[in-house]
Amino acid sequence: MKAEINQRIAALLENPEIEAVRVEVRTAFEVYRDAREKDVKVQKEAWDKEERPAPEPGEEPIRFEYQADEEDTRNNEMYAAFREREKAWREKVAAEQRANLEKKQTILGKLKELVANEENIGKMFDAFNTLTEEWNAVGNVPGDQYRELHDQWHRLRDEFFYNVNIYKQLQDHDLQINLKKKEDLIAQASQLESVSDLKEKEMLARSYMKAWFDVGPSPRETYQEVADTFFGHTRAALDAVKAHYDSIREGFQKNLEAKQALVEEVRTLLEEEVVEATAWPAQAEKVKDVQKRWKMVGFAGRKDDQEVWEQFRGLCDLFFQKRDAAFSDVREAQKKVKERKEAIAKEAAELAESEDWKATSDRLIALQKEWKDLGSAGPRDENRLWRKFRGACDTFFTARKSVYADRDKEHKANLKKKEALIVEIEAFELSGKHGDDLTSLKEYSTRWAESGHVPRRAFEQIVERYRAAMDAKYDALGAKRSERSVEAYKSRVESMVRGEGAEHMARKEERMMREKMDRLRKRVAQYENNMGIFTGKGAASIMADLQKKIEADKREMDEIRRKLKMLREARQANQAD
Repeated sequence: MKAEINQRIAALLENPEIEAVRVEVRTAFEVYRDAREKDVKVQKEAWDKEERPAPEPGEEPIRFEYQADEEDTRNNEMYAAFREREKAWREKVAAEQRANLEKKQTILGKLKELVANEENIGKMFDAFNTLTEEWNAVGNVPGDQYRELHDQWHRLRDEFFYNVNIYKQLQDHDLQINLKKKEDLIAQASQLESVSDLKEKEMLARSYMKAWFDVGPSPRETYQEVADTFFGHTRAALDAVKAHYDSIREGFQKNLEAKQALVEEVRTLLEEEVVEATAWPAQAEKVKDVQKRWKMVGFAGRKDDQEVWEQFRGLCDLFFQKRDAAFSDVREAQKKVKERKEAIAKEAAELAESEDWKATSDRLIALQKEWKDLGSAGPRDENRLWRKFRGACDTFFTARKSVYADRDKEHKANLKKKEALIVEIEAFELSGKHGDDLTSLKEYSTRWAESGHVPRRAFEQIVERYRAAMDAKYDALGAKRSERSVEAYKSRVESMVRGEGAEHMARKEERMMREKMDRLRKRVAQYENNMGIFTGKGAASIMADLQKKIEADKREMDEIRRKLKMLREARQANQAD
């Protein structure tokens, strides 16, 4: 961007007439200055993030210094050259105006001398005409000297006609003719007040004034009165025109201020950091709104309107260049998202016919989460890829739902079987023969296990009913849970103490049960200690719960003792054999 601005400045500076391009050159240097300020900001932010040691006592802290690049150096050199050329041009214009001032002052001096001293009529007119031609040929003078200089010229010119001997030679009727011409001009000038078109009013007033000066002298006794009357009309008209242009200039100033405010508004929008790509359209609409409001603001004057327009257009161009660059990054990111989503959609399509319900379901859910986290693949591809991916997911989950529906029917049927089995257990009457009754209860347990799964929502309730029914029968049979466990342990002990490596397995089993016994003792001791801590509201409930835990742990400890005894006796019997 800076290189392009420098190229534009260099092209403008090739024009040998600095006056023709100096406004455009200054505008280009201001645009470059804005671009360089952005570089300063970027370097300052990077410098602030750097870590540096704190200054030693008495040592000056390290301060940020902007590192200019080659374009900055080139711009500075061109700016210095431009300033020199502009300075030389201004000095040249000022010198020309001073020289013109001196020339006109010299002419005035000659006219004064002519009016005061010359008596030869023919030579006097020749000299007067020569001075008039010289005066008209001289160019502009400094603005602050113009009015006074020209007032002197016209006053001396009138004195010339009044004071030289020529007026003695003029016939009285010539003075009267001039008076009649001036009276006609006064009559015309008096109508200026009724002219509504300001341009026409100004043109007429100036044409009447030119005609007045061309008329020549009129009788001295009425000269001042006639002049005051005429110039009263023309100056009133020109004052009205001036007031109008002054109001226009005030409007120009207001329009300039309004346009400068819009320039700053665009500058603020340009400097705002847009993080999300989706925010760019809204930001661009703000700039377009400012551009619409710019068109509604009127002209700001020939001097300033083009300059402020160049600033505004330059900032708008920079904004849309920044937006286009950001969209380029967004399109690259969307391309990567598109590639990944195409891979996800392809994988989902391959899994759509899978019957590994658990693993495939977990994988598709993970892919759905990844899809959501990836963001958009762009308006052209996002919906197409989503339909493909969602279609594959729907195919799989619809099939899984159908399979699970069949399983629900099966589980409901199993629930009815288990409910019927519980009713049968509850109605079972003990025969009094311990072995037969124990066998019957074991058969119930086998039938329960073989009756299959039930709906999850009914699982805990039906299991609790089953356990309650079985516990009631076992309690009635006199066989506690620990007794069942010990009874079942017998077959395990018999296989454990026989065969190769049996002694090693038996010692390992004994060690594990003793370690568990120690843990249970410590836990019971902790529970009993805690029971002495709880007091106040709610303590009874807590203590009752702890008591249940203590009793359960003690029953398990008693069970372990009996199993250890059974293991020891089996080992002794095996050794005796």
